[in-house]
Amino acid sequence: MTIIEGMMSGFSQSVSLEVFPYLFVGSIFGLIIGVIPGLSGHFAMAMAVTFLYTMEPAPGIAFLLGAHATVAQGGGLTAILFSTPGTGQNAATLLDGPPMRDKGEAGIAVGAAMAACFLGATFGALVLGLLIPVLREVVLFFGPPEVFILAFLALTFVAVLGKEDMTRSLIAALLGLLLAMIGVDNVTNTFRFTMNIDALGDGLNLVPVILGLFAVAEMIDLWVRGGTLARDVPKALSARETQAQIFQGIGLAFKNWWLVMRCSAIGTGMGLIPGLGSAPASFVAYGHAKQSSPDKDTFGKGNVKGVIGPEAANDAVEGGALASTLAFGIPGSSSMAILLSGLFILGLDTGPQMLNQNVDIVFVMIFTIIIGNFIGTLVGMFLVNPLSRATSIRASVMVPVLMAVIATGAFAGDRAIFDISIAIVFGIFGYAMKVLNYSRSALLIGFVLGFAVEKNLYLALLLDGPLFVLQPIPMMLAMITVLFLGWNIYTIVRDRKPRISK
Repeated sequence: MTIIEGMMSGFSQSVSLEVFPYLFVGSIFGLIIGVIPGLSGHFAMAMAVTFLYTMEPAPGIAFLLGAHATVAQGGGLTAILFSTPGTGQNAATLLDGPPMRDKGEAGIAVGAAMAACFLGATFGALVLGLLIPVLREVVLFFGPPEVFILAFLALTFVAVLGKEDMTRSLIAALLGLLLAMIGVDNVTNTFRFTMNIDALGDGLNLVPVILGLFAVAEMIDLWVRGGTLARDVPKALSARETQAQIFQGIGLAFKNWWLVMRCSAIGTGMGLIPGLGSAPASFVAYGHAKQSSPDKDTFGKGNVKGVIGPEAANDAVEGGALASTLAFGIPGSSSMAILLSGLFILGLDTGPQMLNQNVDIVFVMIFTIIIGNFIGTLVGMFLVNPLSRATSIRASVMVPVLMAVIATGAFAGDRAIFDISIAIVFGIFGYAMKVLNYSRSALLIGFVLGFAVEKNLYLALLLDGPLFVLQPIPMMLAMITVLFLGWNIYTIVRDRKPRISK
């Protein structure tokens, strides 16, 4: 299938009656999840992936990616209106969003944020589309040795560039690889780490693991924290005043189109690097918006550019992150790891097969990001006030309801009670990791990559022997991994020396 044919097929599928309803529902679901503080894009995708078993590829992708695409828009709403970012990627919006609200410009900030999200997501999706011809050629150079080393490079990036401690993140990533080995060895057909439990013979199912690490863990956190989901909520504007300001904010986002383009490019570029994610990209974009502005002194006091910059960047990240995920099967973030698991459930393979035989599915993803964000922008404009009421629901009411939904989702895959217990166990484990500052993202990525790492190591040894690392591309990737890890260890030791001398 040519790229033009794939693009036309992807667009026609995205707007068809078989796919668009799933895209619409997924987008609304993601927007609502983003509005509720404490529930992130991981939660939205973890819940959405449980519905994929009976879906065709195009509707499944539209539903899953639509839910993920609009979370940042919902999170921007709560960051501005309630000083409580729905997701970590909206943290930079706190610097100028709430000050604008305090000046009576909440609607302007919301309109600018949602328009910037849409423009940034469109930019990232278009870049992904432009990269497809290049990626189709590049992936042909990557066989088992290259993919094996590339997986470890991705794990290193995730561990070092994440917000958690590097040592703990590496431990989590390697633990994820270890957990992926539970079950029957594909080469020797021997049972490993099953503890004589027959249900573990096929290994740990992805869905209950994902639900446990993110959904159940967040529910435990909400229950322990108690109270309402958002505290100290200020009085909102009337609906008429809010709508007028929202349209004014949208106009300001388009007026600052050049800033949107630059910050979107920052987000897309950082999305290509595994482990960076949306939160660092949004802060880098905020810094760029401030440094490039003639009115630097007004940043932090309610400058609309301080909202436009980070919101454009954190949605543009997805285009870059999707590129590495689809081309090499290497997820750069936990959200992309969940997406990769969704592709497995739908029976789709990444790499050359995806970019050549299923290029229409790639364009379904591209149009899903664009259309999903457009839906989120339209719905968010007119539902700011109703959606904000979700933040006043007490955790004691929210948690039991969502736990029932999570348990149903864990059971739905294989219709096994055992999967519910797996979700609960990983929920407790995920909550402990969150409290102890271990990276759940690194563990999930390690778990998702475990099968690919083991399979490609076996094939590399079978095809090229133990010296496969000495081939040009594997050697280059291995050197980058060692140098990158070594440099970061050196900087950590260097920064600790002054404190030791005292």
